[in-house]
Amino acid sequence: MQGRQTASAGHPVGVSPVHWYWWLTGISILGSGDIAQFLASNRAMFTSAPGRAAGSVLGLLLWLLLTWLAGKAASGHRSAALDRGTVAVAGVVAVGSVGLAGIHAAVHVGGLRPALGGVLGVAAVGLAIAAARS
Repeated sequence: MQGRQTASAGHPVGVSPVHWYWWLTGISILGSGDIAQFLASNRAMFTSAPGRAAGSVLGLLLWLLLTWLAGKAASGHRSAALDRGTVAVAGVVAVGSVGLAGIHAAVHVGGLRPALGGVLGVAAVGLAIAAARS
């Protein structure tokens, strides 16, 4: 135990996997809320740009899945499979969010909303990895 105190379960003192998963749940709720609000305020997109709408709905479903996985782990139902699944879904969410932010930045549209989504996606994958490792 060189330079690091550990609690009885082998986790760093003061850092519990449950804490990481609660933070991930909160970030996932923010990501879900962002996309849900976007969809609700752009209903015409479903007829004018159905592909864009479908991509947004898929993004919302992934954020909601991540919220459910993180919430399940935070409430004490952890397993190796759940940890791996959470990291995988968070990774997909992060790639999609950062990619979307990059596309919006390249064409100079969207303002801060896509950038916020990218930040939330990166935060989600970081928290998922931290939770799975602890």
